[in-house]
Order: sequence, then C-alpha cells, then structure tokens
Amino acid sequence: MCEKTFVTLTADDIMQRDIITISPSNTLRDAMSLLTENHVTGLPVVDQHSRCIGLISATDILNFEQEHCEESEEGNSEEARYYDPEKERWESIRLSSFALEEFGDVRVEEVMASSLLWVERETLVREVAAKMCEAGVHRILVLDEGGQLYGIISAVDFVRLVAGDTR
Repeated sequence: MCEKTFVTLTADDIMQRDIITISPSNTLRDAMSLLTENHVTGLPVVDQHSRCIGLISATDILNFEQEHCEESEEGNSEEARYYDPEKERWESIRLSSFALEEFGDVRVEEVMASSLLWVERETLVREVAAKMCEAGVHRILVLDEGGQLYGIISAVDFVRLVAGDTR
C-alpha cells in the first residue's frame, strides 16, 4: 500500500461493519456468552432506538466482579484468593469459578461504560489511531452525532491494515 493511500484512508475504510451488539437490559451472562461465542472483547450497547449508549468489555466485567468479590468476606478469604506469579498480584478464584453464578443476572447497563470514545466515518485513520493511543483503548466506535452505530475499529484492524489483509 502506498503512503498516499494510507494517508487518505478513513474510519469507514477499515471499520468492521458486522457488529455484535447487546441491549442494556441483557445480563452479564448474556454478555459473556456473546463475547465468548464471537471471539470479541467488547460489545456496543444499543438502546431500543438503535442508538449506541455504551460499551461493555470483558475487562469491565472482570473489574466489576473483582470489586464486588472484594466487598464480600468470601472474596477476601485466603481460600478465595491466590497469588499469580506471572501477573505478580493476588487474584480472586471467584473470578474464574463463581463469577457467572454470583453476577450472571446483573444487567449490562449496571456495568457498561457509558462515556463513549467514538469517531465519525470520515475521520482519517491516523486521527483514529491517535485518539485510541491517547485514550489507551483497544477499540473505538464509529458513530454519527445522533449515536447511530456504523462500525467498530479494533487494534486488530490496524494490524490487518499494516499487513495488507483486506478481510
């Protein structure tokens, strides 16, 4: 790909259009199923008017579970915690073993990030990358001013772009 082409590419050129979304009234169990089945790490949350009102990621769910496990005695007990030397930190066993049992019925709207990072379809790819880097995120939504969801761009989309993969 020539440099001039890269310079003129927009969000619309590289965004994923077939997006898996979730409703704010769905549960964390639903969200985890969609994330796992579709091999994605984040889901746009769309309301009944098809407007994007949030984003829920696997990290959001894990953080929610960790916060709530720490609030309970069981979550802080020695039996429920272990030291992970690879991560160099204490982990809660409940995150992997009991999270869905304990938190599966929590609604997505209680956990989702409602502060959206987004770009418009016409935004240049370089600006998209800069915005993602500045915010330290792995994905960005492609919306219009009214919140209509057109696509999503992930870090993987940038890897594909550089590799010349036109999937």
